[in-house]
Amino acid sequence: MKRTSWKPKHKSGAVLICVLACLGIVIAMVMSTVQSSLRGRLAARQQKQLLQTELLCEAGVKRAVQQFAKSNAYRGETWAPKSAIESFRWATVEIKIAPTPENSESLTIDVVASLASAADSNDRMQRTHSFTIDLPTSASEQKE
Repeated sequence: MKRTSWKPKHKSGAVLICVLACLGIVIAMVMSTVQSSLRGRLAARQQKQLLQTELLCEAGVKRAVQQFAKSNAYRGETWAPKSAIESFRWATVEIKIAPTPENSESLTIDVVASLASAADSNDRMQRTHSFTIDLPTSASEQKE
């Protein structure tokens, strides 16, 4: 008995084309997932930096109030906390205290907090808080 095997006479590349098409689709899906992951990571880093900047600004407000309570002659400073924020290249808080133009019996306090990321040299965030406080009245004015 003679065995006959089936062999195609024309070898076509149809299977190869299907495999390459599937491989292309899989690569496109993987690249899309990686890109989405990187975008999410960047957004999380920016959100963290925003929160840190807001907290730094709040600390600057508390420092300004505390320093002014110690001395009425305090008119501001540039404060650079060193050990507080590790993952950022630099952090500064600029505090300015000036008389309020409309009212001579009050002061305007401006606090500007700036924070720059260690990961990106162009990634700098800044938050500002301004408020007014009344000057304490002297003891002679309180008696009248």
